[in-house]
Amino acid sequence: MLKGKDFGIKFNRCEMTKKSVVAIGTFDGMHKGHRLLIDKILSSARKNNLRSVIIVLEKPVKKVRGLLTTYEEKIEKIKFSGADEIFVIGVPSEILSCCPEEFFDEFLHKMLNVSEIMCGIDFAFGKDGKGNIEWLKKKAKEKNIKINIVKPLKNISSSYIRILIEKDDVKNAASLLGRNYSFTGIPFKEKGEGKKLGFPTVNLHVNSDKLLPKGVYISLISQGERIYPSLTNIGIRSTFDRGNKIVPETYILDFKGEWKKLQTKVMFLKKIRNEKKFASVDALKIQISKDLLAALRFFNYHKTK
Repeated sequence: MLKGKDFGIKFNRCEMTKKSVVAIGTFDGMHKGHRLLIDKILSSARKNNLRSVIIVLEKPVKKVRGLLTTYEEKIEKIKFSGADEIFVIGVPSEILSCCPEEFFDEFLHKMLNVSEIMCGIDFAFGKDGKGNIEWLKKKAKEKNIKINIVKPLKNISSSYIRILIEKDDVKNAASLLGRNYSFTGIPFKEKGEGKKLGFPTVNLHVNSDKLLPKGVYISLISQGERIYPSLTNIGIRSTFDRGNKIVPETYILDFKGEWKKLQTKVMFLKKIRNEKKFASVDALKIQISKDLLAALRFFNYHKTK
C-alpha cells in the first residue's frame, strides 16, 4: 500500500475534503498546450467550486536528449499558474511503479477526492503506462468521475519543440512556447579570454540536463527586473581549443561594471551564425565586431517599431 509520503512533494495547501479537478503531466517546456490544459482546470475549478490540482512529473519518464525546462524552471512557471495545489512526483518513484488501480484509488480518488480529470489524448499512468485513456474512462465511470480529454494544439508538443531547439530554430520554438526560449544559471569566472579580446562576457553554470541550441544568438540577459540587450555564444570555443565542454557566454551591449554572481537568465531572440574555428584571434575579433553590429541593428530596428 502506498503511503502519503510516497506521493512526492506538495506545494500549497487547502482543504483536503473539498473535491478537485486534476491535470497530470510532465509539462516539460510549459508550452501553449500545457497552459491551455491548466487554464481549463482553473476555469472548471472556479465554475464548479473545486480545488485545482496539478500533478507534475519531476522529469520525463523516458530519457530525452535534453530538457526544455529544468525542474526549477518548470515548477516556477507552474506555481505562477495560480493552481490551488501542486504535487511533484519523483522519477523514478514508488508511485510510478505501482499498478494503475492503486494510483487511481489511493491517490486520485481517496487522497485528492477527484471529481474531474483533464488530460491529453496520449495520457497514461501506472506501471508500464497500463492506465491508458480507455482504462481511465472505464475506471472513472465506475466512480462517477468526469473525464475531459483535451485535444492537443496543432503541431505543439514538447518533442517537436525539442527538435526545433536542436536545429537552433529558436524563433519557431518561441511561437510554440508562447515566450522566448531561455536558460538560467549562476555566473562564474574563467580565464577572461573575452575580456582580453575587448568583449567581456558573463559565463553561466547551466544544468547539464538543459537543452541548449548551438551558435551565436542575439539575446536578452536579465538579473532580477533589469533586462539588457546582449549577444550570446553557445559552443566549445573551438578557436581556443578548450575541449568539448559546452559553455554559454554572453556579452552585454549596454552595461558597465561587474555582473553580480546571482541567478541570471538569458533569452534567445535570433540566431546570427554557427560557431566556427577561426584561423587567428584577430579573425575572431573581426567576426565578433560584425556580430555586435548585427545585434545593434536588430535592437535599433525593433526599438523604432
